[in-house]
Amino acid sequence: MTDATAPYNMVNDSTMMLLLILNIVSIAYVVIMNGASIAERIKGLFYYRRNATPFNDRTHITKICNILLNIQTVFYLSLTAMLVLQKNSLLEINGKSLSIAGVFTLFFATVILLKRLAYGLVNSILFSRKEVEEWDELYSFTTKLLGFTITPAAAVMIFIPALPTIYVYFYIFLTLLLFVCTKTNGLFRIIFTKNRNYLDIFLYLCALEFLPMAMAWKFILELSEFITIKI
Repeated sequence: MTDATAPYNMVNDSTMMLLLILNIVSIAYVVIMNGASIAERIKGLFYYRRNATPFNDRTHITKICNILLNIQTVFYLSLTAMLVLQKNSLLEINGKSLSIAGVFTLFFATVILLKRLAYGLVNSILFSRKEVEEWDELYSFTTKLLGFTITPAAAVMIFIPALPTIYVYFYIFLTLLLFVCTKTNGLFRIIFTKNRNYLDIFLYLCALEFLPMAMAWKFILELSEFITIKI
């Protein structure tokens, strides 16, 4: 008989584990079908060629892979947020994991979409169409790649719960830092190639990257409190 007072353990949650397995299978499919393109695009993040062929081509297989990668990013961001909040006693998951996962999935999907729309609106006003297209492609790819990089943090919290959380938090911090640095590097190579007004660049990043991330974390905390009371 399961102890109702025991902390939630996702390994014992058959529904969440099934979703995890399905996600692993889908990512294996992506690696098999489009692994070479992904590897080439990752190389392009560090060795940039302005007129290189975009990764986000229109083939049927690539469209499917793009959808699966976006799902992975939202899925693992949701799992990571749930488990981090639980470990800090900010969220009670027992008996309602699927509902909570659904709420967080909707939240992260909305955040990613709104940030992309905000970048698109601002960039369409300030920069050329070619620059906007190249930046949008890089933003889309780095967002999809975030799912790969955040996966180990979620996996460790699920399968090695005894590991000190400080290591997990440090890994998450490095992942998010790399995510921001990669996009910042892309901005310098694609958009700010001529304009080196660093104050403008700093304000641009604050408005479209740093402030939204801080607001998202604040809203996550409020969301966890709402879930604890209402769900």
